[in-house]
Amino acid sequence: MTDQKDRFRASAAVCGIWGKFVQSLPVIVFFLLMFYAVVLLFGRKYMMVVSLSTLYFQNNYKKQHTAASLLALVAQQLFLGILAYAATWNLLLCLLLNLVVPFWLIFSKYSPFNLLSYFSCMMTFTFLQLIPVDGKEFVIQMTALAFCCVFVVAGVFFYSWKRKRGGVRHTEQKSMQILGTALERIAKGEESAEDSEELAELYLLHRALYQEAYQERGRWHVVTSSGKLKYMFAVLMQRTIYLVLSQSQILKPENEETRQLELRLSDYMKKAGQTDFMSGAPKELVREGRRLTRQAEKGTDEFSHYAADFLHLFLFILYQAGKKEKEILDRRWKMPAGEKLKDRFLYRMRPDTFEMRFAMRMSLVLMTGMAFNFLFDEGHSYWFVMNAFLLLRPMYEESRYRMRNRFLGTAAGCLIVSAVIPLLGGSLTAHFILASVMVACMYTAVPGTILHALFVTCYALTMTTMAMESSMAAVLRLAYVIGAVLFVLIVNRFFFPTSMGSQFRYNFQMLFHMHHVYLRILENALENRLDYWRLCDAQLQYQVYHGQLKKDLPQAGGEEKELYRKILALT
Repeated sequence: MTDQKDRFRASAAVCGIWGKFVQSLPVIVFFLLMFYAVVLLFGRKYMMVVSLSTLYFQNNYKKQHTAASLLALVAQQLFLGILAYAATWNLLLCLLLNLVVPFWLIFSKYSPFNLLSYFSCMMTFTFLQLIPVDGKEFVIQMTALAFCCVFVVAGVFFYSWKRKRGGVRHTEQKSMQILGTALERIAKGEESAEDSEELAELYLLHRALYQEAYQERGRWHVVTSSGKLKYMFAVLMQRTIYLVLSQSQILKPENEETRQLELRLSDYMKKAGQTDFMSGAPKELVREGRRLTRQAEKGTDEFSHYAADFLHLFLFILYQAGKKEKEILDRRWKMPAGEKLKDRFLYRMRPDTFEMRFAMRMSLVLMTGMAFNFLFDEGHSYWFVMNAFLLLRPMYEESRYRMRNRFLGTAAGCLIVSAVIPLLGGSLTAHFILASVMVACMYTAVPGTILHALFVTCYALTMTTMAMESSMAAVLRLAYVIGAVLFVLIVNRFFFPTSMGSQFRYNFQMLFHMHHVYLRILENALENRLDYWRLCDAQLQYQVYHGQLKKDLPQAGGEEKELYRKILALT
């Protein structure tokens, strides 16, 4: 019996590793293709751009992008490359740019739904400073970066096309499908609204819609055109969920006529769930929705009123989706320049905000690390600032976890490389084969773990030992990692520390602040015309704090946890 359990666990572990490898395969293939292309076309000195472009591909190939948004990402990459080059001119520019750029990237890229949204841009700016280049080499480096970016764009478009061919459904489609299924089962008496698993899942999806809308922040408007549609759909789902939770009895059909309406509405929702209506408004979907609305308006029971209200708002979303992109947003969705400046920078430049505290730590780490790299001639001094940058995380707990794992993984990797490299006999082909295997393992392993740090170390030392004795490379690597761990530990403990507990308390205070903001908006709306951008922004901000608090709630302890849960249920 014990042997069977052991075999089962071993089989499950193998399946888990294989699943992670298959999931990471697109990223592994992209890295290896770019790696060998850059080495053959531009030279080994410019391999740094491969890691940067691979990270951009990894972050974006599963997302929906337009040509304009991808070109903006490429332009941003190239601009950061220019800033990184300027930072290597002299020590003064090095200190100035490494002070200013972290504030710019963290303030403009920060998202409460993704604390590492700054990371890919900051990594480009940081890593391209590590090995200074002259004017001629800079042109080659930027050409190599642009070359890789072209393949990033091609890869993202390929996977976007592949998802469309595969019929992958977006969050709003899943919401309609699940709501339609729930209504059908309730109408047939198979389950009650209170026990519906679909409605519980719908709650999570409406949170995801708010998250997607928040991530679609516009340059001039509060959200982009697709962000507005996501926001409106999130509001529709939120209203539906609140109605069901507070008045679930209205979903129980009172008579056969109501039951037939509920079943027709269910079929309509499931049909909408199979249609990408965010890319346009299918005429048949609009016509059927209007017919259903007229039927619902004739009813006198509560469910008919609910169905009519739901369809009115859904048809309005379809009407908006049928417009041209520039016509979806009007001036009431445009944030005034002054408010935009306050939202992005001024409101965040306070010592108690997360962005300000983390930007201060990041600037301190980069200024110190880059100055060290600038002033010392040792060829691998950049390992110090590189590791310090990778170890610094927004939250102290995450940073501490990575420090321990980075040290242990690096030590193990140094031992392995010291033993294996002599066996390769100085063959460049063997070095490249080993590096390719380490890359595959590196992208399969979970980032931040000991295994991931081990494979990263093996890959880096395999490439370094092509021009350097293996034992010396291993000693330097381990020494710089130890120095980076101690440096980041001091910065995290004594310079603007941010822990998960303190951030939880700050978010809790902001939740009540948002209630006051709602009251001020209502008061202002009594005398002035309502600006939709202000209401949308407040709603998105509220969902950010509420969602983050629910996510962090399991880490609160004892009686406090129960108190927080009750308050969050009321708000």
